[in-house]
Amino acid sequence: MKVQVMITNSNKAAANSTTVDATVGPTDTVLNLQERVASVTKTYSFPDQKLVFNGKVLPTGQRLMECGVNEDDLLEFVFQASEQTLIKQLSELLGKQAVVPEELSLLYSYRYACSFEDALKALGHDGGLRAFLEGQKCFCFLGERVQLAQALQPPATLCPIKEDKVQRIIAANISVDVRVAGKKSMPLDEDDEVMMRLEASDTVARAMEIIAASEQTPFPQRELWLGNQKLEAQLSLDEAGVTDGSSLRMVVHASEASLITQLEDVLQQRMAVSPGDLGLLYCQRFGTPVVQALRALGLQANLKRFLEAHSEFSISAGCVTLTNGPKLTTPATLQESMDALDFVIDLICEASFLCIDRVEKGRCVAGEASATLLISGLPPSNHAPLLKAGSAAAAAALEAMRGDEPSIESASLDGDTVRVKVEGLHIINIRLAAAPPRFQ
Repeated sequence: MKVQVMITNSNKAAANSTTVDATVGPTDTVLNLQERVASVTKTYSFPDQKLVFNGKVLPTGQRLMECGVNEDDLLEFVFQASEQTLIKQLSELLGKQAVVPEELSLLYSYRYACSFEDALKALGHDGGLRAFLEGQKCFCFLGERVQLAQALQPPATLCPIKEDKVQRIIAANISVDVRVAGKKSMPLDEDDEVMMRLEASDTVARAMEIIAASEQTPFPQRELWLGNQKLEAQLSLDEAGVTDGSSLRMVVHASEASLITQLEDVLQQRMAVSPGDLGLLYCQRFGTPVVQALRALGLQANLKRFLEAHSEFSISAGCVTLTNGPKLTTPATLQESMDALDFVIDLICEASFLCIDRVEKGRCVAGEASATLLISGLPPSNHAPLLKAGSAAAAAALEAMRGDEPSIESASLDGDTVRVKVEGLHIINIRLAAAPPRFQ
């Protein structure tokens, strides 16, 4: 079904509301829609987010259908973009280091899956990263490098200056060698080298993170080599003997097992997502399109086929779940769900006074079937109260049948939808609508 989502920045200084359309399925949770909207609106870096419907904040783990969200309903996506949030994020990235703004921008994009310029636009700023840094007292520039101003304050007890911690930029030639287990490694081409500027005091581990972000290699198992020497991760580049003009080679060990682990991490605590949404979430988490990770493994750039080929994942009705993870409340077969739908419709016809003109059945997905009962004999206008009363009466009648019909486990009215749980974990959703007039 299609819903409308109004985007609202709760920061009054940049309060500009816009509305976007979104298509959601019966299994989509509030979190699924919230992350999708955050990605489209490029507000993923602002963690203070919530989805509001009818004045209430929706719980992230609940399905949209369970919250009473129906076709063409309007929801509000509220986020708070503030300078304090951006300052905190940049401060955490900088730590005690001094880096050039370009590297800081790259690290921000890698960590928060959106460019700093997009984050500034959400805040209502038109400038760039350097202009933002220069306008904040907590940052200062030393030449071309920026660092936290507090890092310049001398400690209470002065410590001896370590002469081996030389603060300088190293311009190194970088190449990346991706090796896939069980496949022959291709020789590197010297033309594939790129020049990168690294801080001499950066550790080898941090340098590898920067290179991985730049070259979009999401696999975590990697090594950095200087000639025939493998560099220790805890050493600084200066201590490891890296100098201006050095050629560094980062060897990345890629494997299907590593990609599976990353996808499992993304799927944790999510009921189900489509393969497309899973690919989007992967890119947000690891900073690399999943199709690029598949190509690095020498596989077809088709995530759905990859998931189908591995028993760790299960795909049902277009939704991906972990085979050994939380299960959807799915029944056995489509036919069984449709039979349960017909059973509930027959009970409503027998127990109610409604004049049902015809039935329009919807899709059956993940054990949930839906139908709209078109009611005739209603007045041409102002029939909403009658439909609401009819829905309440139908829900009450089904609930009263539980003793005589043991297959009915529960029946309730959720908004304008009668939700019935039938034996076997089938969920039936019934809506009432006015039948269109018939012309002779």
